[in-house]
Amino acid sequence: MSIDYDCHLHSHFSGDSDTPPELMADRACALGLRGICFTEHLDLDAPDDGTPFLLDFDAYFEAMDALKMKYRGRLDIRAGMEFGIQPQHAMILKNLAARWPFDFLIASQHYVDGKDPYYPAYFSGRKERDCYEEYFHLELRSLERCTDYDTLGHMDYIVRYGPNQNREYAYNAYADCIDPILRRLIEHGKCLELNTGGLKYGLGEPNPSREILRRYRELGGELITIGSDAHVPEFLAYKFPAADEILKTAGFRYYTIFRERKAVQLPL
Repeated sequence: MSIDYDCHLHSHFSGDSDTPPELMADRACALGLRGICFTEHLDLDAPDDGTPFLLDFDAYFEAMDALKMKYRGRLDIRAGMEFGIQPQHAMILKNLAARWPFDFLIASQHYVDGKDPYYPAYFSGRKERDCYEEYFHLELRSLERCTDYDTLGHMDYIVRYGPNQNREYAYNAYADCIDPILRRLIEHGKCLELNTGGLKYGLGEPNPSREILRRYRELGGELITIGSDAHVPEFLAYKFPAADEILKTAGFRYYTIFRERKAVQLPL
């Protein structure tokens, strides 16, 4: 398998995982991965009915330092964060990025104006298209404000939870919303993530879809990060051979990993 780094995964430091970090590291070693990057959740202003996603930074970095020592010579372990972007949190992200020694920062749009698309109530009584367009418009506004990140995580995350998922969703139908996001990433030297979680959720596509990945490449985008979004060891490096083929077919020859916020290109 040519993709030997998983750069999007969670442990019990994230509010939606109970997995000890050591179990993720053991699984990575068993799979023959060269490295992993933990990207624990921080989402502020969670809806009242949602899961709180806060991060104990002191405990997290203490655990990461110990883990790096334990697996030295066997597994390259890096420490990152998945920050739930919202326009009003730009300075919070900037300050956190300056204060803590992150290797890698993922910007992900999870909430939409105080609502969580993970729950069916977000879509109730509304057209699915309106919900998807609202999400993409907010994602662009968030990226215009929140600029201290390395990659945009699971760009079309919302389709995982839509009433019809991606059965009525395609790049061409939403190109007016999607192209400005892709162009912004390219113009500002940011990466786009291929997240294999969409395959786990039964979409038959990663997030974002093959069409969007091809469009990103057509527009001149070259910077791709890869992550499984695993919250349990069983899904670490999930469908990475499929991800490898999707990227090569779209015209990519390299993927990107980060150490101390510095990019390194690895061949596919």
